[in-house]
Amino acid sequence: MFIFVDGRLTLFVLMACMYGAAFFIGQWAKRGKTWYLRKMPAIDALVEGIGRATELGRPVHFSAGVDRAGPGDPDRAQAYPILKFVAENCAQRDCRLITTVGKADVYAICDQIVKEAAVTSGNPDWYKAEDVQFLGEDQFVYAAGVMGLLPQEKVATNYIFGYHRGSLINLLEAGKMNDCFQIGGMARQSGEMAFLAICCDYWMVLEEMIAAGAYISKDPGQLSTVATQDYVKFALLALMITGALLITANIDFIKRLVLL
Repeated sequence: MFIFVDGRLTLFVLMACMYGAAFFIGQWAKRGKTWYLRKMPAIDALVEGIGRATELGRPVHFSAGVDRAGPGDPDRAQAYPILKFVAENCAQRDCRLITTVGKADVYAICDQIVKEAAVTSGNPDWYKAEDVQFLGEDQFVYAAGVMGLLPQEKVATNYIFGYHRGSLINLLEAGKMNDCFQIGGMARQSGEMAFLAICCDYWMVLEEMIAAGAYISKDPGQLSTVATQDYVKFALLALMITGALLITANIDFIKRLVLL
C-alpha cells in the first residue's frame, strides 16, 4: 500500500530537500564557511543614532518588546543581538542607554546583555542597573511608561524592536512628538508594520530583521539560516520559471509531477 496521500509526494520531496539543505549548509558553516551579507542602511543608522545622541548629550532608549522570552519568538531572537550591538556602541562612546522591557523574565536577559556589553567594550563603569527598567506586564501600561520616560529623560534616539502589539503606535507617536531619531524592526508579519514605515527614520521587517541579527552577531547558525533561505528561494524561482515555460509549450510534465 502506498504510504503517501495522493498529491503529497512532491511536497514531501520538496520539504526533505529544504531540511537537507539547511542541515548541510549548517555543517558547512561549522567548518568555517562564511557568507557575504549586504549591509543595510538601517544598520549604519544604528551607529548614527548613537552618535547623534552623544553629540547632544542625551540618552538612547531601546525597547525590547512586550512578549515573554521564548524559543518561538522571532522578534525577541533578533532583538537581543541588536541590543548587544547598541549597548556596546553606547558604552564605547559613554552615551547613556535606557533599556525598557514589558515582561519580568525578559528583564534579567536584557540586564545581562547590557552588563556584558559594558565589559566587552572596556567600560564596565558605564553600566547602571537603574537604566534597565521593567515598566509593566500589560502592553498599554508599558507604553504609558515609555511615553512618560521619553520627555522626562530628553531621549534623543528611540530604538523599537521586539513585538509590541497594539501599543506600537503609542511608542512611535511619543518618539515623534519628542523629535527622536527612530529606528524600528519587526520579524513577524503584522498590521503594525505600517506604523514603522510612517514613524521611523529607518526600519527593518521580516527577513531584513533576520539578516540584520545574523550580520551583527556573526553567529554561524544564523548566517547559515539566511544562506539556506536564499538558496531555497533561488531553487523555487528556477522551478517556477521552468514550469511556466513548459506549460506555455503545452508540456504537462510539471503538472503531473505536482499531482503525484
